[in-house]
Amino acid sequence: MALMTSAPSHGRLQNNLLRTLWLGFFQVFLVFMPIAVPFFQSKGLSMQDVFVLQAWFGFVVLITEVPSGYIADLFGRKITLVIGAVAVGVGNSVLLVADGFWGLALFELSLGIGHSLISGADIALLYDTELALGRGEQAQRQIVGRLYGFRTVSESIAALLCSLLLLHSMQAVVVVQAVAGWIPLVLAVLLVEPPGTRLASDDHLGNMAEICRVLLTRSRLLRLIVLALCIWSLTTFFAVWLLQKIWEDQGIDLVHFGWLWAGLTVVSALAGRWAHRAEDLLGTTGLLLFIGLSPVVGYLGLEHFGVIGGYLASATFFVSRGFGLVVLRDALNRRVPSEYRATANSLTSFGFRGAFMVTGPVVGYYLDLWGMQVMLYLLALATLVIFLVLVLPLLLAVRGLPTNRELERQELELLQSALEREKVPGG
Repeated sequence: MALMTSAPSHGRLQNNLLRTLWLGFFQVFLVFMPIAVPFFQSKGLSMQDVFVLQAWFGFVVLITEVPSGYIADLFGRKITLVIGAVAVGVGNSVLLVADGFWGLALFELSLGIGHSLISGADIALLYDTELALGRGEQAQRQIVGRLYGFRTVSESIAALLCSLLLLHSMQAVVVVQAVAGWIPLVLAVLLVEPPGTRLASDDHLGNMAEICRVLLTRSRLLRLIVLALCIWSLTTFFAVWLLQKIWEDQGIDLVHFGWLWAGLTVVSALAGRWAHRAEDLLGTTGLLLFIGLSPVVGYLGLEHFGVIGGYLASATFFVSRGFGLVVLRDALNRRVPSEYRATANSLTSFGFRGAFMVTGPVVGYYLDLWGMQVMLYLLALATLVIFLVLVLPLLLAVRGLPTNRELERQELELLQSALEREKVPGG
């Protein structure tokens, strides 16, 4: 059962778009991210501890992701975003006093709760706002790319700022991080709830059963999209947590980490911004081939191409991630109803975090045991297996579907046909 909400004014809805994008910008404005691994190590953590800490973050998101998305569908997107922004602010403030594994675990706890509350609710709010404004399917297709672009540009600027702050001290990075962490709350309070269908509160189990049924049984294509967002995303995510250790092993000075990270996140932002253009150019099957196989090249390149070549090889992860997440998220959101769009997005994040929670500590343990070279080979092999088992079936499933250009041509032909009928008397 679903309930309808009333519509705010056109101008207030228009403001929603930019404010939500800026909320996403500051949610991931992680100034300390380029030095996260050295920072954690300075607090006494090993690489295994680093991966365990990220698995803990994944566990927090895992147990809060689906309830938070369901809350957004049940009570509204805005209130969920406000609560999530408070958690993000608290988490970044905890970083000022965190020391040792358990202090950093508290930081990850708050950040994980905030991330899960915002994740899914922001995309759902953007989609609902675009629908209320009546701006058409093309505008809706660009939503995920625009949000991804804002987030990755945020990471780039934060990385550049990190390098500048490191000229003073690592503590300066942490202080700026704590202050910036409260900006999302200001933006969330200024949002308005868009009109749309909301889940009714009289049958929670029935609601969840219906959502899972749609995602997993409505069509093979939708099921493969969900699984790809859960599993394929791991192929690029591990690289994010290995690069800083690789740079450290290569003797690159810590002050340069911000510039290096900024360059890669700019690449990712551009890939996300132009993901649909790439899909139109390469075709969906060509794009899936690229995102499925390029991480294999990336892991092998990190091992064999040296400092400069390895940095170029690492860009493949960020291009693949930008293309893949935008296209797959858009494909998901266009295929699920508005009333449980936030829950659907949260379920895919739930699957991804669950997969990382299981595999992350294993990667960290064997990285400390066997070294970086062996781990890069194993990750390349695991990526190839994921391509064969998951991405290739998805590629085959979409081969018979019309391309975006074909859909646009069909819509134009239908419009022209309708106009011609109007010109015919009695038509």
